Amino acid sequence: MSKINLLVKYCLINEKKEYNIKGIYLNDKIKFNDIDCIMIIDLKNNVMERIYKNQVIKFNFNKKKCFIETDNLVLDIKIKLLDLVSLNNYFYVKYKIDNDSYEFEIKVI
Repeated sequence: MSKINLLVKYCLINEKKEYNIKGIYLNDKIKFNDIDCIMIIDLKNNVMERIYKNQVIKFNFNKKKCFIETDNLVLDIKIKLLDLVSLNNYFYVKYKIDNDSYEFEIKVI
């Protein structure tokens, strides 16, 4: 396990954010505390998880699916993958759900 510095950029529908944060790199996974949740990026399997209280949102970009788990409910949503780059120190994804576009980028700095 190694502690790392990260540059996080994302655009979720109309919301754009960019910030530096500390994270952990272990077994091809980057983990960090986002504003109100825990983010886990699996660089090997192209999976991004967002964990917030009792809700887990898991994006599997290889399967082009998003799974939302909350209490006893599980939703399965299709993703239209527009672009994906996954390296040891960099992850970028651009995708659409319905008509909304999303973009997420994380760099180890």
